[in-house]
Amino acid sequence: MRIEVVKREENAIEFYLDGEDHTFANLLVEVLHEDEHVKFAAYSIDHPVLMARKPRFRVTTDGSERPEEALEKAAQKVFDRSREVLEAWSSALKA
Repeated sequence: MRIEVVKREENAIEFYLDGEDHTFANLLVEVLHEDEHVKFAAYSIDHPVLMARKPRFRVTTDGSERPEEALEKAAQKVFDRSREVLEAWSSALKA
């Protein structure tokens, strides 16, 4: 996974998430929407014939936190939830 920042403003950031597709992009946007300071979070993937298939994100906040902070919090939530699923799966296999 590689992040390519396209545009950075005070309350907004646009970036590509190279190496990912709809699966992770949907999850990240869903978790970003849980943050009360995130006013907009979405991604698009250009048609594969026109450009490399990689999600392009735009995240806008209300100014109480920077978009980078919202992304860091969202990434941590994704990590924590993934760990919970792994632990639940391990417990279920032992039963």
